[in-house]
Amino acid sequence: MAMKKKLTKRQEDALKRHKKKGTHTKKHMDSMVKDMLKGMTFTEAHKRAMKGVGR
Repeated sequence: MAMKKKLTKRQEDALKRHKKKGTHTKKHMDSMVKDMLKGMTFTEAHKRAMKGVGR
């Protein structure tokens, strides 16, 4: 699957809220962004980041 160039406004807003909580590492957030650019939803990307990278 081809990667998107950037996230939608809605995805960016969701990630900002998620990051604001301060419970996740930069590695977790970077993993989520990468997966979302590949076409995953926020929830799918979060579950994968939790399983692979952790908090």
